[in-house]
Amino acid sequence: MSESHAASRRLNVSLVAADRKVWQGTAEMVVARTTEGDTGVLPGHQPILSILAPSVVTVRGTDEGTKEVVVSGGFLSVARDDVSILAESVLLPAEIDVAAAKELAASARERETAAGDHDKEAREQAQADLRFAEAQLRVAGDASVGAGTAH
Repeated sequence: MSESHAASRRLNVSLVAADRKVWQGTAEMVVARTTEGDTGVLPGHQPILSILAPSVVTVRGTDEGTKEVVVSGGFLSVARDDVSILAESVLLPAEIDVAAAKELAASARERETAAGDHDKEAREQAQADLRFAEAQLRVAGDASVGAGTAH
């Protein structure tokens, strides 16, 4: 494929929550955190299906510039130049309740400590909730992100 043709290709991106289609459009790149680590997707990427960790998903090069959303977990699917982010919850920056995210983070830290080493499932759920809360605070621009965490 010629270099100019590759440069003109774009990704078709869909961000879908369990209850709604959050955003659909074209982009130059998508960056998402999966259980395997951070994954960057450009046009022509190998097909993949990965599990998303609670985190920020960044969609770069859209008609509106860069978009950041928070996902509670879910799936990243890439087939040809089609990228689908499917999650139980997808939050746009305007939908983030900073006070609620701070409460969730504090509660998750307490539950993680209480679970200790004896309740792995409770500890893992608390850690997922903490990542989700911290992602919300990061996208909302809150300066307290990561305060008091050792992750």
